[in-house]
Amino acid sequence: MTTSAERINVLIAGAGPVGLVSALLLLRNGLSVRIITKETEFRTGYRGPGIQPRTLELYRFLGILDDVWAGSGPHQTIHQYTSPDNGEPPVIIWNDPELKSQVDKPHLEPRLIGQVDHEAILRACLLRDYGCQVELGTELVSYEQRLNFVEATFVTTVTGSDKTAHKAQFDWLIGADGAHSVVRKQLGCTFLGQSIKQAGSLLVDIHLLNGWGDDHIKAWGDISQRFLLIRPYRSAFSAQHSTPSQPKSDTRMQLMIAGPDVYELAQTMGENNLNGSTKEERDALVKVVHELSGRRDFVFGDLIGIGMWRPNIRMVDKFGEGRVWIAGDAAHVHSPTGGQGLNSGIQDAFNLCWKLSLVHKGLQDGSINSNRLMYTYTEERVRVVKAMLNITTNLLKQTFGANPGGAAEAQENAAQSTSANNVISSHSTPPSSINASNDIKKPSRRGIAFIRSFELRMFGINYRGSPIVLDEVDPPAEVLDPYKMSADEPVRGGDRAPQAVGLKVLGGSSFNSTEDGQGTTTLFDVFDTTAHTALVFAGSIESLESVRSLVRALTKYPHGMMRTMIVHSQEGDPELVATELEDEVLEVQDTEGYAYASYLRGLDQSGLSVSGSERKGPVVVIVRADGHVGAIVKDAEGVERYKQKLFA
Repeated sequence: MTTSAERINVLIAGAGPVGLVSALLLLRNGLSVRIITKETEFRTGYRGPGIQPRTLELYRFLGILDDVWAGSGPHQTIHQYTSPDNGEPPVIIWNDPELKSQVDKPHLEPRLIGQVDHEAILRACLLRDYGCQVELGTELVSYEQRLNFVEATFVTTVTGSDKTAHKAQFDWLIGADGAHSVVRKQLGCTFLGQSIKQAGSLLVDIHLLNGWGDDHIKAWGDISQRFLLIRPYRSAFSAQHSTPSQPKSDTRMQLMIAGPDVYELAQTMGENNLNGSTKEERDALVKVVHELSGRRDFVFGDLIGIGMWRPNIRMVDKFGEGRVWIAGDAAHVHSPTGGQGLNSGIQDAFNLCWKLSLVHKGLQDGSINSNRLMYTYTEERVRVVKAMLNITTNLLKQTFGANPGGAAEAQENAAQSTSANNVISSHSTPPSSINASNDIKKPSRRGIAFIRSFELRMFGINYRGSPIVLDEVDPPAEVLDPYKMSADEPVRGGDRAPQAVGLKVLGGSSFNSTEDGQGTTTLFDVFDTTAHTALVFAGSIESLESVRSLVRALTKYPHGMMRTMIVHSQEGDPELVATELEDEVLEVQDTEGYAYASYLRGLDQSGLSVSGSERKGPVVVIVRADGHVGAIVKDAEGVERYKQKLFA
């Protein structure tokens, strides 16, 4: 393809987590990036606090997990009181036993961090590692796709209200500019779905000067009737309000108020008047909090922001075309129940950016407008997002009692979940008024519907059936619900690639720079966002010449696009295979058997394998740059067939 060495490769409109992660991925792949946002100040607010375990794994591949982990906190329980508080001890809910990590899934619990702090950490990584900064006050107003570039028109706020317009050319445009995306609208995408008015709530960010720390959330009442929730910001690091050495100095809280009169209440509270609400509006809010909680001991400080959350469930028919693509809320909006939204946007970015980087480097034939690899972004993500919308919408209805069948559906969900992951019940009772002017009726404390199945940790998300996935196991893999995979389901093409530890380094390792000091490494320390990783399971001694043939086939991939790891079984003293390629091939021994057990489990004799280390011939499992299995093949011809899917 034709590109300009002088212009910036990618314009990213939007500086939320999806835009920031996209920038990190592209920069790591060697592309230049400009990231803009129309806001003149970085946004405040706790929104989107849950980082699911699968996203933590992706952050590890990107090299930023330590930063995010240090700035986030673990799960918070909920202490639920009557409304108003009548002095009874709280019911402690969402108090699941802590799950023990598994070798193939090292992170089983989400981490919590408000979006304001999450974004601050990502911006800090961009600046530290790449010298890249977000441009504030720069709004994309229109763009035009040409054959070899995208021409974007901006309006930039210079000083105060003064604005200036200008144009610039880019090789690509990514729209991560939210639910009202200019990029999506100009693409002409449909954005169909539904709204559920019954589930609206008022979200308030405010300082609570005499808080209780950050170890739990307090709630009053019944979420389907009158309800108040106060959630401390769960962050060990805040760029704006505290320091790593003083995490408890953070006095920020998020309040959620729900009920049928919440829309009227939002108007009286000065909705969306961020940092500009009057003292009267703040005092009116504090009065509502005192009345719903029955507590007058809370001392509130300044109001940070206030806004109405209106549940909209919508998605696009396509995720882009040509040189323009969208991700995150620009492509799909949904209920926050289940904590899937932000995480789905991050996974959009991981799916999109390795493909865009590969095409940009000229490693795919064909024009941009007809490039098959880019269009698999839509094909792979549409199925996943549809499933996500169904899951989160059902949770929303169960939680807020917004559908007559909510209770029955909740019970069905509960039956499918393990007891360690379920909490209390759901409701179908119509909500009653929460207006501060109404009389507070008898105390209420019915269970909050926090039914959360293991699937919401997002390990089961898969791209089975994708046109760029090659699975030569016989019989063919079942194309599953893109969100679900049972614990007994073997790894197949399109699935998440599991972790394996205890890999003793035998030779090579030009790309293995994360050994643990004991001469061993892990798969998650080898996987990388800039290239595929081929795991060549060597099998028996008799198959070593076949292994060499596979390695030679893998070296024919474009330079830098394929890392090769030969995995010897745990039995015996393995013979090195690729000594002549020691700078390009890493050889390890699976000393604890985790890699063979995870990746070769369930493959039958007629297909590829007997089981585990009993395999006589080699097997190649190719893991994509987004951490999903792209191919399972058994010979050099299979390696070439996968190469044709990606590079032809």
